[in-house]
Amino acid sequence: MTLHEHLANLARTGDLAAHEAGAAELQQHLDNARDLLADARNESVSMLGRFQAAYGASHALLTAAIKLRGYRPSGARGHRQTLFGLAGQLLPGAAAAQPVLADANNKRNKAEYDGAAIQVTGALLQSMIAAAASLDEEVRLAVKARAKKGPGA
Repeated sequence: MTLHEHLANLARTGDLAAHEAGAAELQQHLDNARDLLADARNESVSMLGRFQAAYGASHALLTAAIKLRGYRPSGARGHRQTLFGLAGQLLPGAAAAQPVLADANNKRNKAEYDGAAIQVTGALLQSMIAAAASLDEEVRLAVKARAKKGPGA
């Protein structure tokens, strides 16, 4: 199944919604991700805060990536899992980040919904920052390529 077919199927099931994002909307996701990634790298922020910032940056970047394909998360239950699960297909150059992102999403969900503590280690944090940086590079390249093609591309 192609990525286009997969995204269309996710839209049919209500996991994604059709959406044409403008340049300003995409840039806002990139700006948010840049700021969050800076916080994730800031050693004066707590380990948990840095983890949450890296997670937030990754989410913003994957949201931009899906919007580049003409969709957005529907907001339905599991929409973050859907985005993180598509990372390797949306951004093949960042496919190695997908297992790290899936693990982070599971940890975040257990903390958010079950009240479980997130044990943030230096290794986990560095993996998250590297994953977010990889996504950042890929999404910024995709946004630049879209801009070169012009409006409606």
